[in-house]
Amino acid sequence: MKVKKVKEFMSRNIVKIGRSTPLRQIARVFMEEKTDFLLVVDKEERLVGVITQKDILTPFIPEYFDFLDDIDFISDFGSLEDSLPEALENLILAEDIMVKEIITVGEDASLFKALALIYKHKVRHLPVVKEGKIVGIVTPADIIRALFGEESSSK
Repeated sequence: MKVKKVKEFMSRNIVKIGRSTPLRQIARVFMEEKTDFLLVVDKEERLVGVITQKDILTPFIPEYFDFLDDIDFISDFGSLEDSLPEALENLILAEDIMVKEIITVGEDASLFKALALIYKHKVRHLPVVKEGKIVGIVTPADIIRALFGEESSSK
């Protein structure tokens, strides 16, 4: 049986933004590209961070929420429900909210290595790199397609 490689099943449709992209523009990219995962790159196109939809919402939640087991007792979120001032939308940049500790996989790695990394690090998107540059993304859906798709069912 041939070892299935990440490069055979990864998605090459990747959405990149710069580290100085403002919050409002990040939100617009999420909506326009219909994605929930963005790669943040520097001027040399090297991967420096990743942002999920959850990451752009985190600034709206107070840090003390981490200490609460239950928030059902809160009936009025008051100022949290006020709209974000436009100035603040431009002050929060990609580099302020991106995850900097990025788990990646090489394009020649086996799909099972990618799967192990996804589960070990509890990520839904695994950037694929070749010589330090981003070449794609592999997700659990890509791995399911590789394992149970038409190619494997015909064998």
